[in-house]
Amino acid sequence: MIDSSNTKSYPLVVIGAGAGGLVVAIGATKAGKKVLLIEKGNYGGDCTNFGCIPSKSLIASANSAASIKEGRDLGVEASSQTIEASKSLSRIRKIVAEIRSHEDPEALKKLGLETLTGTAKFEEPYVLRVNDEIIRAKQIAIATGSSPFIPIIKGLDKTPFLTNETIFELKEIPKSLLVIGGGPIGCELAQAFLRLGSKVSLIHSHNELLNKEEPCTQEVIANQFKSEGMSLHLGTGVKEVTYHDGQFQILLDNGKKIESEALLVSVGRKPNVSSLNLEAAGVIYTDKGIPVDAYGRTNQSHIWAVGDVIGAPFFTHWAENQARSVLTSLILPFPFKKKIDKNQSIPRVTYTEPEVASIGLSEKEASQQYNIATYTVPFSQVDRAITAGQTEGFVKIVTKKWSSKILGCTIVGPRAGEMLGEISLAMYAGIPLRKLSALIHPYPTYSGAIRKAADLWLTQTILPIFKRKK
Repeated sequence: MIDSSNTKSYPLVVIGAGAGGLVVAIGATKAGKKVLLIEKGNYGGDCTNFGCIPSKSLIASANSAASIKEGRDLGVEASSQTIEASKSLSRIRKIVAEIRSHEDPEALKKLGLETLTGTAKFEEPYVLRVNDEIIRAKQIAIATGSSPFIPIIKGLDKTPFLTNETIFELKEIPKSLLVIGGGPIGCELAQAFLRLGSKVSLIHSHNELLNKEEPCTQEVIANQFKSEGMSLHLGTGVKEVTYHDGQFQILLDNGKKIESEALLVSVGRKPNVSSLNLEAAGVIYTDKGIPVDAYGRTNQSHIWAVGDVIGAPFFTHWAENQARSVLTSLILPFPFKKKIDKNQSIPRVTYTEPEVASIGLSEKEASQQYNIATYTVPFSQVDRAITAGQTEGFVKIVTKKWSSKILGCTIVGPRAGEMLGEISLAMYAGIPLRKLSALIHPYPTYSGAIRKAADLWLTQTILPIFKRKK
């Protein structure tokens, strides 16, 4: 039995102070609800502390280092090619601390939001235990995020390997770094540490890097990594890991052996469900996450879940989008409850150089469902890219053949993530590619490649019809 004398009650309790949890908790507080936000670790969640913020700060330093080395190609001679980059790691920690200060309990208290630091466990469907406190809630939103998935590799658990949650604690750039995993996080960090002075080897079990992307994308990124001196070991896994005298020894499935000062494991993520004691609440879940309905509710109608905890895809912007819908349902009466827009295509960006941004269906996926036309413009044909000396990559847009309705897009090049917004908006608003040809794009910009792709609808799809009729 729960001791009611030691119980605090709230209309809404949010578990997890990451991207999704903060949207729900802060929004509900601003709407006048009494809210308790529970967080067991650092406020701000994975994105602020271990993901987007530190990694993009690292990448900024890495790209600066690369620019120094590449200045000769632009007619600029540097007096020295030696890079001392360890201060970039302390810079990252300062940036994380600054951003986290806007999301910590003191900052949230100023907004009128009550916080409690500790691990939340369900005692009953409406009751939580946090430390020694008992919390009762009418509505509960779970936003506990995800954490690095650690594969079962012989000897790995006996070594001081790194994940994205620990690598930014390094005080020095390692002389050598081995990265297991060629997905977005692995590729971003591998290239960044390479540019900051590490000798980097990357192992990926798939035959191609970024295996969810278009083959042409994979080729560009692999060639870029090789040109910078990265050692790639693709289509093979790790058989055994040992650690001795400050060095990792890695035995690959193909028999090769690699040594490295540091080891980063980046092979995916898993939802954080194990510590919640969801059985006590009667909430259905699996190791892949908590299933929710169209509104974000679990099988218990008063318990909601948003973000990484419901499963892939693991994107901060997707978590925030879900959270805004759940927030609307929590603060407005039933007729105004808002469904999560699961039909909207989710953009994704990998912040390598060149950047990789994509949305919707790949060419292969689209061709299996529709009669398609694909329009590709290499940046070598775009004046802005030529003047900047950054002609690697392309814009590739997949459409329905005659209508030019956009089904998917991949952009590989500078600021690809920023450029993707135009395509994302067009898809959301139902604007066909052909209409973007009439949109005035400023000159010279990288986004001029999108206008060139739109022009191709006329020259490659429509004009050939008239030529045949002559």
